[in-house]
Amino acid sequence: MKKYKKKSPRSGLRFSPNQNKVVKAAAPEILKAYKKFSKTPLKQINVLDVGCGRGEYATEIAKYVKSVVGIEPQANAVNDAKIQHKSVKNVKFYKRLIEDFKTNEKFDLIVSLTVFEHMPDQKRSFKRMFELLKKGGVIYMTAPNKYWLFEQHYGLPFLSWLPLPLANLYLRLAKGVSSYKDCSYSKGYWGTKRFFNQFKCKYEFILPFNPEGAYYGCATSNNLNAKIRKLGIELIKLNPIFWSLSKGFIIVIRKTS
Repeated sequence: MKKYKKKSPRSGLRFSPNQNKVVKAAAPEILKAYKKFSKTPLKQINVLDVGCGRGEYATEIAKYVKSVVGIEPQANAVNDAKIQHKSVKNVKFYKRLIEDFKTNEKFDLIVSLTVFEHMPDQKRSFKRMFELLKKGGVIYMTAPNKYWLFEQHYGLPFLSWLPLPLANLYLRLAKGVSSYKDCSYSKGYWGTKRFFNQFKCKYEFILPFNPEGAYYGCATSNNLNAKIRKLGIELIKLNPIFWSLSKGFIIVIRKTS
């Protein structure tokens, strides 16, 4: 299977101070969501980070839990993670695709942050994730909305809406990048719901616990963004159908069998 890659700081780029804020804000959001759906104390849980990049999120989460395993298909990112975080004793990193990851361990929590849109065979990927999850365990994932006006890797309007051949041409002309395929697997709100309806699970689209935090919107904040964010949150509270207009999704999935 072709490896999925992420054009993001998690795959080997240097973190800015702003991005470090995002990482530090992410762990409390993830763990609060877990605690909402599970009573297992955090210090007793084992976590799997799928598509862990250079391990920043994995090592931040590791401060609060028993252990974390990070898997990532990009060799340079895994090597960086092992070097940079070698002093963290309760984290291990492996160069693996989730589909090929073999272990006898079962996990209480699986984290998948902006990886969904890079998975060519999403059904196979999540089938394996559910196999690795304990009964009653939780998957916490984030993903961009395919139908947000501006594509979230390249910032081009309507890029993710287009058929792949047209998206490739658009991206080549606008950015000099030959292919959009790697980022082309995102879904909209309804498509995401249909996807998870295939599995024996319960899932919920959730709003951030701290809507003013750096984690929400990956810390891209100005007056206009803040107003749009506030309006979006209020609309979603009014009716979940407004998730279809959201920039992206936070989804908590609980394995039921």
